[in-house]
Amino acid sequence: MIDTATVQGWIEKLGYDTALDGASTLRLTPREGEPLPSFFVQCTENWVLLSILGLLEEGAFRPDDLNRRLLAANREMRVAKFALDENGEIVLCAELPTESLDPSELADAVSRLDSLARRFRGDFLGE
Repeated sequence: MIDTATVQGWIEKLGYDTALDGASTLRLTPREGEPLPSFFVQCTENWVLLSILGLLEEGAFRPDDLNRRLLAANREMRVAKFALDENGEIVLCAELPTESLDPSELADAVSRLDSLARRFRGDFLGE
């Protein structure tokens, strides 16, 4: 099993500040550049779950075909996927098994989520 402290160390080496948000959850913030929406990493016995929440502000414009665009993107994406939470908000997430997880796999997932979240508005809303 990979513990939260190990994951925290790996993520901090990538240039993120981390803070514990409960016993097994980390909140990530980039050290430089534009901040991301809420970025969390949850560590469980068998999985490391990465989530970027709130890609759109409440009441923000959503094209009529946004859900179709997100599904189409999911087919092309590796590791990360878009999803809707219980309130219909857009979430970007990834799940990594802890069995053989290494720092490079975690780095790839964190980097992909960061990049996708930063490109979200332009790619999906045409901004």
